[in-house]
Amino acid sequence: MGKKFYIVLSVMFLFCVILTGCQKKETSKIVSSNKTWYLFQDQGENDTVSIKFLKDQRAEIKDITNIDGKVGINRFNTHFNNPQYVLGRDGKTMTFKTAKQDLVIKLVKTYHENVYGKHMKGYYVQVGNENYKFAYITKRDKANISKSTKHESQSISYKQMANHIIDVNQNTKPLSADNSLIGNFYFSTIIDYRRTDGNLTINQNGTYQMTLTQHSAQKLSDTTDSKVVMMTTVESGNVQSLYGKMYLTPKNLVTIDYYYHGQNQNRLLPKEVNLKVNSKATGNQIDRAKIRIENDSNQLYLYSSDFTVRTRDNQANTKANLLTKSDSAQTSLEDSITQTKDYYDQYLSNPIASNADLMQLVAAISDNNDKKVGNLGVNFGDQYGTNLQPSDYQGISVSGSKQPLMQYMFLVSPSAYSENGPAVTTTKGKFLIYGSLDNKLFLLKQPDKDSTTVTWTMVKDFPLTVPKLKFSLN
Repeated sequence: MGKKFYIVLSVMFLFCVILTGCQKKETSKIVSSNKTWYLFQDQGENDTVSIKFLKDQRAEIKDITNIDGKVGINRFNTHFNNPQYVLGRDGKTMTFKTAKQDLVIKLVKTYHENVYGKHMKGYYVQVGNENYKFAYITKRDKANISKSTKHESQSISYKQMANHIIDVNQNTKPLSADNSLIGNFYFSTIIDYRRTDGNLTINQNGTYQMTLTQHSAQKLSDTTDSKVVMMTTVESGNVQSLYGKMYLTPKNLVTIDYYYHGQNQNRLLPKEVNLKVNSKATGNQIDRAKIRIENDSNQLYLYSSDFTVRTRDNQANTKANLLTKSDSAQTSLEDSITQTKDYYDQYLSNPIASNADLMQLVAAISDNNDKKVGNLGVNFGDQYGTNLQPSDYQGISVSGSKQPLMQYMFLVSPSAYSENGPAVTTTKGKFLIYGSLDNKLFLLKQPDKDSTTVTWTMVKDFPLTVPKLKFSLN
């Protein structure tokens, strides 16, 4: 009886092992799906990779500019074919055998998000030491499609922008003079994984203004905020009492976008100023969730489904963002446009005054040139640095004489397709090293890889011209 029991138990154990082994692993589900997957960071607006799984354990891999992009550069293997992929036994790792460097994707946890009207479903993943999203499109919002075709931004002149701003002082309902909402407030929140500093001013006449400074996206678990500033938004409108609560109803929204690749945080370079308005003539162009303010245990809280709550040490309610009284006055919405234009004009007059300035300018130009500097691909999303001394990089000309020292310098990681080019090998890896002299850009090259001799060569067809600041409406 005992012997039979152990035989039955062994068979059952073997059956369980077989059953467990036969369960389809996560990576197997992915490669068997007939979908296009996207590998991206933040909102997939730059440096996105599309992956479509084919037969015979191969995949079509393309570097594209954004999610759902159709045109891109294929990543091939050494034989210029679509690369093969290998699935790790852990069911979490996929390795794509591309020519320059293997692309290794490791699944971390599930992910689901609405990105500009495209519903994405997939996984948070790791590629090297970087965090990415790896997902496919489940559906597209019809409203988003019609909005993108009907209300595309229109380029306008700077002087015309002020004519489109709605006067928020008309038809307002003043607040009582003793209302606790009146005044300046500070708050901290997260919008689309971007740590955000918020300032809110509520006036006694029933108007408000809210300024949000959004930093680059990062993990929620990070203990320090990124210094890279992606954008500043300034919103103005009216305070309305509805359902016994106070709501902020927007009329104007100004968005100031900055170049963030290779950014010099001490001297930001503005990229575009956009104005959206809500009016009877144009309809509602400002697309955001309702914002309301409530008093809870003598503390003011701001509620919005667009904002991820960042709790403060002294707040009792953890479901909303705490508003703290502030003495700092905001720059008005109208002045934020004027000051950005004036600041940009000053930047034009003296764009390069440091290594960091040179790096930011070159990165901004490359953003408008398919991520290339001249004909070389650069990767400002990887590593870059400005802690260089021109005297440490003395160039030698073909004749053997010393070249003039550069005035400003920086280094940046090459793209995967430029690593075998003129990248200089350092203890930290391979880098493209650039310098400027007499407002011309130069690239450092090693004539012989086994020698310390270096020489500066001018980058052709790459004028160091500041990109135009764009003004747009809607």
